[in-house]
Parts: sequence; structure tokens; C-alpha cells
Amino acid sequence: MRLLTFIILISFLTSCKPTQFAVIKQNDKYGFINRKGQIILQPTWDFILQGYGDKILLVERDSLFGFINRQGQVVIEPKYKDAHSFSEGFAAVGNGEKWGFINLLGDTVIPFRFDDVFDGFNNGLSDVTIKDSSGYIDKSGNIVIPLIYETCYPFLSDYANVMTFSLDTKVIDKKGQFINDKSKLEGKRLWLTNAADWSLVIETPTGKGWLNKNLDTIVKPIYNSVGVFKENRSIVNYRNKWGVVDNKGNTIVEPQFDEIWHYSEGLANFKLNGKWGYVDRYGKIIIEPKFDYASGFTKGLAYFETNGKSGFINQKGQVVIQPVFEPNRGSRFD
Repeated sequence: MRLLTFIILISFLTSCKPTQFAVIKQNDKYGFINRKGQIILQPTWDFILQGYGDKILLVERDSLFGFINRQGQVVIEPKYKDAHSFSEGFAAVGNGEKWGFINLLGDTVIPFRFDDVFDGFNNGLSDVTIKDSSGYIDKSGNIVIPLIYETCYPFLSDYANVMTFSLDTKVIDKKGQFINDKSKLEGKRLWLTNAADWSLVIETPTGKGWLNKNLDTIVKPIYNSVGVFKENRSIVNYRNKWGVVDNKGNTIVEPQFDEIWHYSEGLANFKLNGKWGYVDRYGKIIIEPKFDYASGFTKGLAYFETNGKSGFINQKGQVVIQPVFEPNRGSRFD
């Protein structure tokens, strides 16, 4: 019977027409709105965590965590002290003492025996921690990379970042082998940011830059801080101002902003003199900085704040959902 229920649930989740919604906050409670700004799930939850494309969302009520579907129906009752979102059919959950993993039906599939889980399953492996030492398990709960690290981060394709107890950052493969060429990287810190184009952040005494898969420099390490490459662009901080470079190191937007975030749907949100606006891929200001806060675009809309309230704009900067909701940064249409 449980197998039949599981098959029906999977069929339901994969066959339903996606409902675009955004999580909103009203009277200190969370619910959903549609693209017209209409409330489609009344704000009754203490918290809703909105991921990207999640079919089941993490919710909180009375300090307990559970899960709802995109229609707002409870699929796993709130009963866990801690929880992460579902990923690859598993969710890491905590009972107040230990962490384990459940499936989409709420069945415990990996026992509660871990002291912590940083994220959950990505590309077949999940980080786990026992007695302050971290490593990775497979979906059967077997330890496949020994618990010998201070911190383990999610696998990006076949590689993951780890931090040793000496606080060195390394990149390992699924066998736990370092990819670092010590002759080239002695005394330097390495961080994989994007498995698709193999952009590796290198940190040296002169600053931060990028390497390719062969550990050759593609952007000189001269920046105070750098981001990840998205749409072949990355944000950089130089002398306390933010700009944008491409994946060949060419400056696209001169460092001039107080803040700037990654490109999304062709635009990047930036802050200048206390207000937020948007630039295109070539550094041209498309939407003047006039918002108290503005996020990146998803599905053609972006969250913004003004006068202590939040709403949504389109890529022309026009308000399409009036700012009548309480601030909830991270809200997006999905």
C-alpha cells in the first residue's frame, strides 16, 4: 500500500501543471500569491522556505517543520525540530538530538544518527557530521567519503568544496581525491563555484581571481571579493566598490556600486546611494535606482521594497503587483 501511495504521489507531483506563485508575508504569517497578486494560500504559516522549482516546500508552525505541496496542501505534518528542503527525493530532518533522512511520504529512510547535516543530497551524495567531523554518505546511508573534514559543501556535478581542520579549502571528487595541484597552488585557497564552466576562485595574498579546470589563471587575483559566474558574468569588489567582469577577465561594469548581485534573466540588481536599480549585460542602467531594495528577476518579475512594503515589478521597472505585503526578501515567482 505504501508503494502504491508513493507511486501515486510521484505521479501527482510530476504531472500537475506547475502553478507559478510567490511566498508573501502578511501579519507576520506566510502564504502564496499568484502573478496577479491574488492570495491563493492564506498566510497561516510561521515560515515557508521557497526554493527553485520545489514541488514540496518546507514550512514551519509552532517551531516544528513539515512540508506542503505547491497547492498549499500538507503532505508531511510539521513534527520535526529541524529540517532542510527536499532534494533528489530526500529531506534531511532533525528530531532535536540527531539528524536522519525521510522520503516524500515522510518515511524515515536513513536513521537518525548524525549530529548535523549542512545541506542534503546533491548529485547522489549528502554531507553529514558526527562529533564535529564531516564527510559524505550515499542514498543508502553508507559513508563513501570519510568524516575527516571541518565542513563539507554540496557536490556540484562530480566535485565538491571541503574545508580542512586547518581551514584550508580544497576541491574533491566523488572518491574523495583532491584535484588540487600542490605545485601550482601551494599556500593558496581554491573554491569551485560553477561545475558547468569550471570556474574556480583562487585566493592569494594579492587578492581573489579565477582559474580554469587545468588550474590556469583566467582572471588575475586582484579583487577584494568575487562571486560566481552566471550568464558568463561575475560580480567583483575592487577597493570597496562593486562591478562586473566576464569569464575572460574583461571589465563589463566598472566598480562603482555599493552592492551588485548576480545576473538573472539578463539584468543585475545594484545599489547606489541607498537605492536599488538594474543594469544590463553591458553595464547600461535599464531601471534607475529608486527602490529601497530590489532582487533578481525570475519568470520575468522581481521582488522590490518601498516604504516598508513589498511588491513585484517587470523588466521595464513597472509595478505589476502593488507593494502591500510585509518585506520577505528571497520571495520570487517560481
